[in-house]
Amino acid sequence: MARTLLVLLSLLVLSACSARAPRSTTFGIPVTGTTLEQVELARVLAAPEQFTGRPIEIRGEVVEVCQRRGCWLRMAPTGSEDTDGVFVKFTCPIDGERLIPMAAVGQPVMVEGTLIVETVSEAERRHYASDAGATSDEINKIVGSTTQVRVASGAAHVEGIELTPDS
Repeated sequence: MARTLLVLLSLLVLSACSARAPRSTTFGIPVTGTTLEQVELARVLAAPEQFTGRPIEIRGEVVEVCQRRGCWLRMAPTGSEDTDGVFVKFTCPIDGERLIPMAAVGQPVMVEGTLIVETVSEAERRHYASDAGATSDEINKIVGSTTQVRVASGAAHVEGIELTPDS
């Protein structure tokens, strides 16, 4: 009995040691040479002005990706109903290649970069809505500018996806 228990315990330890870390793909350019403050995303969204201009690391879930080229994503606290969250913009890919795959939606993400609170014009809001696949009627309902919380000059580390030639 003791020997069987020892064998089962050994197998359990070995299987735990061989467990794989979740796949993660990085998009953008990671911040280097700076210690990043880890901040809860809900805390950032509650008082973004406290973090403006500071390099931070936040974790959440990808809730939207640019459908055209994958050059931006929107993240929100994991499991929340928030769809505005934080906007993360990357330099558009060169030669029409897609940057962030649509498979990133719903996946855990860690974003690092400098937090900015900015005013987004009506034209820019309509552009992003078009990128997100909004209908003409939805786009026409967008009126005026708005304030947006954004991470600039950053990187997104998305778990659960791998880049493949078909991404």
